[in-house]
Amino acid sequence: MILKVFIFWRISLFALTYLGSIVFPKVANGGIGAIGPGKNFDFLASWAQWDGGHFINIASYGYFSAQEYAFFPLLPNLVRVVSIFTFGNHVLAGLLLTNTAFFLFLIIFYKLLKKRFGAQIAVTTIITFLTFPTAFFGVAVYSESIFLLLAVLTLYFLENKKFLAAVIVSGLATATRVVGIFLLIPVIWSLFFSHSGDPAKPETPESFQPDSGQARLAAKRARMTKILLLPLSISGLLLYSLYLYLKFGDPFYFSTVQSAWHRLPANPLTTIYSYLTINTLTKPFNDYLDIASTIGFLAILVLGFRKIPKPWWLYSLLVILIPASSGTLTSMPRYVLSAFPVFILMGIYLADKVVLKTIIWGIFLVLQISLAVLFVNGYWVS
Repeated sequence: MILKVFIFWRISLFALTYLGSIVFPKVANGGIGAIGPGKNFDFLASWAQWDGGHFINIASYGYFSAQEYAFFPLLPNLVRVVSIFTFGNHVLAGLLLTNTAFFLFLIIFYKLLKKRFGAQIAVTTIITFLTFPTAFFGVAVYSESIFLLLAVLTLYFLENKKFLAAVIVSGLATATRVVGIFLLIPVIWSLFFSHSGDPAKPETPESFQPDSGQARLAAKRARMTKILLLPLSISGLLLYSLYLYLKFGDPFYFSTVQSAWHRLPANPLTTIYSYLTINTLTKPFNDYLDIASTIGFLAILVLGFRKIPKPWWLYSLLVILIPASSGTLTSMPRYVLSAFPVFILMGIYLADKVVLKTIIWGIFLVLQISLAVLFVNGYWVS
């Protein structure tokens, strides 16, 4: 079912954005695929505009400018590897990589949801995610799809009590985006709480068998082994920080260079308040998307506090608040995709509301196609 839905969505998105690139005006910019002095429009390459262009440049030439160290290394290195099979075409390699990763994310996410919440909520959640206005970034040459796949795999492996696999993919996630460190929350939670996310049940009288002492000792050793494995869950970030320390003497250089992107440390609530109160009626269109996605996702989280496992809830909260701690909400409509447990809350609420979810999906799709066409035509949308 997921394969059919994904193929239909992907072909439709490709066709509509291609048509939009023919019908609607394009804007010149320095990005890959965009029109500009001495270059023509390239539809496929336009899916690697803006941040995607930096990933392609890093894959092609390595880190050659200070501001590009803000982009974590896993995606460009994967692009470089996959390009072996695309005859050195990094854009095609990036598209193959991200589209495959996004499809796998949907498959694993569906399995995780079906096991815990049932098929109806799983299907509703997946379709809500696919129709979300910025979901098209999952198939652009951006790090969203790789991160989503690694993050959901972390939860999936923890759900199935495969701790070693969980910390390995979590470590890869921290080599993809800095918010991957918040996967430590479900990882650590799994050490001290039960499978469901609630406090572990106390031992019952039936558990005190003649060999219960040995069993408890084995359990303690297993837990200690897991604790020793914890550094693996942030290994990507640790290795990247080590590289930056050796090169610049600053292990947090990826954060230091954020100033080049007009991002500085700030209270997230102050940032949100400023968006609500300053030039409220004269903001650019993007600013309204930024504030709506930020407040909307936070509101859904607050209202759904008891409906998803607490570590998933805390992870989602931090994935939203930390980017908002940079003094700007720019790109938040895209960043909230990484808070994918929020879509579970949407799925839970909409599962049995046929008319409402049809209306919401329709509105989402109209916005998604509009933003995707603007994106491939060279406009900044998130």
